[in-house]
Amino acid sequence: MRKNFKKRMIPPVLAVCLLSSFQLATAQEVDEATLEGVEVHSTSLEKYQVTTTVITAEKIKETGARNLAEALEAVPGLYMASADKNARLVRIRGAATDQTRVYIDGLPVFPLSGIASNSASDLAGIAVDNIEKIEIIKGPGPVQYGTDYKGGVILITTKDGKGPGQFQLNLAAGSDKRFDHSISYRGSDDNASYSFAAGKSKGDGYQRHSEFDKEYFDGKIKWKLGEGQNLTISGWYMNTDRDIANGIDQETGKETSSNIGWSGDTKIGGKTDVKDWRYRDFKQTNIAVQYDQKVNDRFKYDVKFYHVTDRNTLQVTNGNNVLNKTNTKQNPMLYSSDWTSSGNGMELTADWQAARNNTITFGAKYSKLDWDASDNRSLNPGGITDGGSDRRIGYYLQDSWQLDSKTNLTAGVRHDKVTQAFDNIPGKTPAELADIDDSTTDPVFNLTHQLDEKNTLRFSAGKTHNFVTAKQANGNRKDGYAVPRTEKATNQEIGWKHKLNEKASLDIAIFKNDIDNRIDRDENKIYRNIAKTEIRGVELEYNQQISKRLRGFVNYTYLKAEDTNAGVTTDAANLPDSMFNYGATYTVDKFQAALIGHYLGNVKNTDVNEVNNYGNIYKKLDSYHTVDLNFNYQENDNLSYYLHINNLFDTKYWDKYDHRGDGINFMAGISMKM
Repeated sequence: MRKNFKKRMIPPVLAVCLLSSFQLATAQEVDEATLEGVEVHSTSLEKYQVTTTVITAEKIKETGARNLAEALEAVPGLYMASADKNARLVRIRGAATDQTRVYIDGLPVFPLSGIASNSASDLAGIAVDNIEKIEIIKGPGPVQYGTDYKGGVILITTKDGKGPGQFQLNLAAGSDKRFDHSISYRGSDDNASYSFAAGKSKGDGYQRHSEFDKEYFDGKIKWKLGEGQNLTISGWYMNTDRDIANGIDQETGKETSSNIGWSGDTKIGGKTDVKDWRYRDFKQTNIAVQYDQKVNDRFKYDVKFYHVTDRNTLQVTNGNNVLNKTNTKQNPMLYSSDWTSSGNGMELTADWQAARNNTITFGAKYSKLDWDASDNRSLNPGGITDGGSDRRIGYYLQDSWQLDSKTNLTAGVRHDKVTQAFDNIPGKTPAELADIDDSTTDPVFNLTHQLDEKNTLRFSAGKTHNFVTAKQANGNRKDGYAVPRTEKATNQEIGWKHKLNEKASLDIAIFKNDIDNRIDRDENKIYRNIAKTEIRGVELEYNQQISKRLRGFVNYTYLKAEDTNAGVTTDAANLPDSMFNYGATYTVDKFQAALIGHYLGNVKNTDVNEVNNYGNIYKKLDSYHTVDLNFNYQENDNLSYYLHINNLFDTKYWDKYDHRGDGINFMAGISMKM
C-alpha cells in the first residue's frame, strides 16, 4: 500500500509545486484580493473546527452547475456516484450513498431515505437557481446535525430577499432537447424579507429512455417580530417524471435488461426481460415554521416544526409478457409499485454562553414518518401491501471551549433512539410484525491549534451509526432471514492548513473510518452485516490567486477501502482509488471563463456477479478524465449570458458497469432582472 500511496501522491504534489512556483513568478501582478470560491475553512460553522467546503452562489455560477449533483463534483473527498436506478448521489470519503444527510434551510431532504431505498433521492433533481451557499461537512461534525451518517452533512441555504422586490427570469436550452426555465421574486421591507422561485426543466437525456420532466417551487418569508425575535415560514415542492436508461453491454453496445421475478414477467429460456424502468409522479413537499429568539447576549434558541411528504411510482415493462401478449393480474405487461411517506418533526436548539470563552449548545429532535407501499397495482389496485412507521428521538449536548487565543476544543455527545413499527397486513407472520427498537450514544471530539499566523492543525474523532431501514428489515423478514444489526463506525481525522501568503493556501487532511457491521446486500438480494470495513484516505487542496484576473485550484483524494468478513479481506466495491480535480478562472471586465477538469481513478465492481444478457461480467471500471468549459458575460447589473460545455473532448467512459457517461453537451442561457 505504501508504494501505491507514493505513486498516487506524486502527480498532485507535482501539480501543487508547479502552481506554487508559478505564483512566486507572478507575485508582482497580484493585488490584495483574497481567495474566493470553494475553499476548505477550518473555522466555519459557528467556529466548529471541521473540514468544511463552502460553495457560494458566485462559484455555482462560475462553474456552470445546473443542479446540486453538478455543484458538488469538484469537492475533494466527494464521489458523485450513479446509484440504484441511475440516481445521482454522493459518497463522502467512501461512505455509502445513503449515509450523507442533506438539509435545505435546516429541513431534511429525502425523508424516505432512512426508511426505504433512496434510489428516488436524486441530487440532480435539486436546482441551484435559488441557492445562496452550500456547506459540506466531512468527518465528525457538530452533534446538532445528527450522528446517523458516516459520510457527512450537506447544508443548503437559500437566498433571502434584500431591498425592493425584484423579478429574475432565467431561460436556457441545450443538448438533447434540454430546456431550463425559472422565475424568482425577492425583496424585503423594514419588517420582513421574502423569496420565491419556481422553475421547470425537461429533456431527452443522453441515452435512450432517459427523458425527464421536472417542476419545482420554493419560498421563504421571514418576519421580524421584535428585537431579536424572528418568525420564518419556508417550504418547497418538487414533481418529477424520470425515465431510467437501460443497461448497456460494454462489448456489444446493446441494451441489457434485468432478470428479476417480482414484477411478474414470464420466463423465456429461464430468464425474464424486465426493462424501461421509470419514475412517475415523484413528488416531495416540505413546509416548516421556525421561531428564533435572542433572549440576551448570552442565550438564544430556535424552535422548528415541519411537515414532509414523499411519494413516487416505479414502473417497469415486462418484455417477455409484451412479446407473448400476456397481460394478466399475475403477469402484467406494465408493473407498477408505489412508495408513500408523510410525517412531522420538531427540533429545539439552544446556545448558552456560560463564560466568555465557553459556549454550550443543547437540543432535541423528534420525528415520525408513516410509510405505505403497494407492490403490484394490477393485483392490488389501490391496495396496500406493506406499511409502517419510523419514529426517532434524539438529544444532544455540546461544549465548546476557547482554551487560549490559539486553541479551541469542542466535545459533544448525542443519544438517538429509533422505533420501527409494521402494519398488520393480512398474511404477515408475528415475526414480521414485531417492532424494532434500538438506540445509540455517540461522542464527538474536536481540537484545533493555531501554530502561528500561517499554520493551523486540527484533530477530530467521533462515533456514528446507521440504523437498519424499514425496507431492509421488512425484506429480510419476508425471506426468513435475520434483521441486520446497526452499523457503528469510528471516524478520525487530522488536518493541517497552511497559508503560504495572502494569495495562496494549502490544506491536507488524513482520515480513517472503521466500520463494524456494515449493512450490505449480497448476490441473493439479502441484507447482511459485513464484520469490518476499513476506509483510509488523504485529501489535498491548493487554492491560489495567481493574478488580478486569474485564479486556480487543484485538489486530490486517495481512497483505500477494504472489507473483512469471515476472516477474508477484499477491496470494497464501487469506489475510485483516486480523484483529481483542477480548475482555472479568468476574469476581465464583464467576461469570465472557467475551465474545470475531473480525473476519476479505477473503480472496482467486485459485487457484480450476475451475467448479463450477453454472458459478460464487468469487475472494474477504467479511469477517465473529462474537461468542462464555461463562459459568462455580465452585460450590466440586470442582464447576463452564459454558455456551458461539459465533457469538452467527448471522453468515452462508464460511470457504472452498464451505464455510459454523458458525451459532450452544452447549455446556453440568459438571466434577466426586472
